[in-house]
This record gives sequence, C-alpha cells and structure tokens, in this order.
Amino acid sequence: MESYEKRTWWSRHDLSKRLQSPAFLEAAVTTAFLVAASDGSASEAEQDALLDRLEILGGVDRDAIDEQLTAVAQKLEASGFEPLIARVDELTDEADGEAVMMLGLAIALADDDFSNDEREIAGQLATALGLTLDLDKLVAEIRG
Repeated sequence: MESYEKRTWWSRHDLSKRLQSPAFLEAAVTTAFLVAASDGSASEAEQDALLDRLEILGGVDRDAIDEQLTAVAQKLEASGFEPLIARVDELTDEADGEAVMMLGLAIALADDDFSNDEREIAGQLATALGLTLDLDKLVAEIRG
C-alpha cells in the first residue's frame, strides 16, 4: 500500500521526480532545515523525518542529504537565515516554490510542533519565493 504522502500532496507536487534535480534537492533540504531550525535547533525527529522521506519517497541517497544538512547548518551558524532564504529563492522557480514549502512544512511538523518561530521563517521563505500561502491550510493538508 502506498504511503499517505505518495497518494496526496507528495504526488500532487511530483516530488519524487523534482528531487532528482540537484537545485531542487538543495532548495528542499535548505527550506526544511531552516524551518526546523528556526525555533533554536532542528530536532532529531525533524532531521530523521527529512532523511527518511527523501530517501524512501524521493530515492535520494541518505549520505548526500546528510552532507547537505551539515553544509546548511554551518552556513546558518555563520551567516544567519537571510542568505539561505535568498539561496532558496535563487534555486527555485515559481512552479517549484510551493513544492519546496510543502516539504519544509512536513519536516517542521515531524515533531508535532509548529512553533511561532517556525511559522515566521516559513512565512519569510514564502514571501521570498513570491508565494501567498495559507500556512494553516497547508499544515492541515500535511497532517491529513
């Protein structure tokens, strides 16, 4: 039986195919990490969820994801959120923006907490990507 994600938002955004693009993968990992880390740290549950989802549903090598997570964490510590948000914008086109945001929100929800800080960074990312999103609606869709 297919997972809930494969039957719903994951397949609607064609994420398994999109994740084959190195630019999209970088944008997705960066977005997910930024949203998850915005409340002080990306929890182990959030990092495990990202690794699991991308490996199983996206067919992405776990080691490659882990390397990208390490790089994003180092850049965040060195430069803060703004340059990484700008990088996500550089990497995505209009069609990829909502898909990147859905993945980022799904990871942020992995620990069953969508804090105000996570909501704030998600909003900044959406604005940078030129998206007008109802975060509550997207969170409800992801939670099923």
